[in-house]
Amino acid sequence: MMLPESEYEHYEKDGHRITVCTMRQKVLHVIGLNSGHVGRRLYTRHGKKYYKPYRNYFCGKDKDLDKLVNSGYMERSDDGESVYWFNRAGLDWLGEQIGIYIYNEED
Repeated sequence: MMLPESEYEHYEKDGHRITVCTMRQKVLHVIGLNSGHVGRRLYTRHGKKYYKPYRNYFCGKDKDLDKLVNSGYMERSDDGESVYWFNRAGLDWLGEQIGIYIYNEED
């Protein structure tokens, strides 16, 4: 998964440059909120922010996202390649964390 350079944290340890991607950055990537193509999908009405994701999935194995599956915020399909997606409880949890109401396909 490649995110914009601003989404990574860099630090030095024992003379080596370490680059990490946080769970917050991963979940924003799942719903496409950290991309430059947010456009009309993120809007404010009556002082409240709303977002309609153009995607709600991540393909591939990920330890951090497995923790969200175990917590009940995401679902995972294991038919060959792992696919993760937020359920309604997960979208509500993430929206609460970042101060935005997040729609899903059924809304």
